[in-house]
Amino acid sequence: MKLSDLMTNPAPRYDVIIIGSGAGGSTAAHRLAHGGKRVLVVERGTWLKPAASSKPASNYIYDIQQQAKSNTGFVGGLTKFYGAAHYRFRESDFEEVVHESGISPAWPITYAELEPYYLMAEKLYRIHGTAEEDATEPPRSAPFPHPPIPYPPLMADLAKRLNAAGYPTAVIPRGLDYGAGGSCIMCTTCDAYVCPFDAKMDAETAALRPALATGNVTLLTETECLRVLTNEAGTQATGVVLQQAEVQHTLHAETIIVSAGIPESALLLRRSRNARHPAGLGNNGGALGRYLAGHSVGMVFLLTSFLSMKALHTKSFALNQYYHRAPDWPHPLGVIQSAGQVPFWRQASRIMRPLAYLIGKSSLMFFYMSEALPTREAGLVFDENNHVVETIQPAHNLQSFEKLRQLAVAAFGRIGYRSIARKRKPYLWHEVGTARMGNDPATSVVDARCRVHGIDNLYVADASVLPTAGAVNTVLTIFALALRVGDDILNRRSA
Repeated sequence: MKLSDLMTNPAPRYDVIIIGSGAGGSTAAHRLAHGGKRVLVVERGTWLKPAASSKPASNYIYDIQQQAKSNTGFVGGLTKFYGAAHYRFRESDFEEVVHESGISPAWPITYAELEPYYLMAEKLYRIHGTAEEDATEPPRSAPFPHPPIPYPPLMADLAKRLNAAGYPTAVIPRGLDYGAGGSCIMCTTCDAYVCPFDAKMDAETAALRPALATGNVTLLTETECLRVLTNEAGTQATGVVLQQAEVQHTLHAETIIVSAGIPESALLLRRSRNARHPAGLGNNGGALGRYLAGHSVGMVFLLTSFLSMKALHTKSFALNQYYHRAPDWPHPLGVIQSAGQVPFWRQASRIMRPLAYLIGKSSLMFFYMSEALPTREAGLVFDENNHVVETIQPAHNLQSFEKLRQLAVAAFGRIGYRSIARKRKPYLWHEVGTARMGNDPATSVVDARCRVHGIDNLYVADASVLPTAGAVNTVLTIFALALRVGDDILNRRSA
């Protein structure tokens, strides 16, 4: 739909306007649409629909981003490329935990409060899994909606050998359209690829499309939200200013949800500053853009044989026994998780590319992942024109990160695998924060209901609100929080 189509008199009425169609935005739209609300979803990117007959390489995130005219994203956001691993945070992830380099702060809500929404998200995203293999799995009010996906023979053999050697493996919960009547063929191009068969339950496929089908949701693509408007007192959001090409228009709604992701949600709240909120919406305490957190990540390559690695779906199991501690280490460590077959060598330098290719074509890829902690200093540095000029990293637990690398190498070595696990600085994955949730406006941007402090009907629902990242994949927690936001809006208006 074009923005000009909405510039009618009288203009269409929306109960909720959502900025962003990624993990948070599409999931909230689904909940609200099925609750009878009229919703407008605003996406600055466009549809991403590769042909099923296209070459796998052309569906790879690197190629798609290179071909895109601008880095504005896509309908469904980065979930179009994710590996569809859906973990619940562990109970301790909602509590204050002492790490080697500092404190992982407690959330303003508990695991028990979010548990019903985890279950709702697992049903919506068709999660396959089991809690029986994983001692770190938190309590559940119901089983996974679908049974675990069987491992391919090579991964099944590897898991069997690890279990026998004292390293219990646990299935990765996956959101795939797998099984009788499903479209998933368990191909090799899943992690970091857009699925041409719609078999990966991303935000667009699993949530936004069914929401649009209700007739209660309108989607605007290639449309930028310039700012969120408030009343004169600054206590209510009144609407948004949108721009599509050369057309600019203001739309009003009872409720606004910002789900533009990192860093865009923080940038939008900053751009929306006014006399009542001179530093940005929700930024009276200076927390906007601060408290960035995420995961410290490294790679382990299990050597098989020279250039003989077969094409198969390798994302299957993880080692979670070191999540909270190791026998000779007092601090939390994290997880060791199998990855998909990703052509990572294509992003290597020209000099390193041949070697990276040889490693990639003769090995199984795993990654080890620990928690990177939020600090007041970590986050986005803005200039006067509301651009991000610098990103300050969160606190990496470097000794724990190195310990986890050593444990990964030792585990695979014990079952006869030589591995390459270069000792290096961690990558930062799965960023969270910059508009984090909390009870104190001095150290957070939104409250425990994800409402911007001081603005009654303005919410944030995306990775920005997570106070911490734990050490498991974050997307299911984003889905669960977005569903909770949807329920909060439905319950408030009905009351």
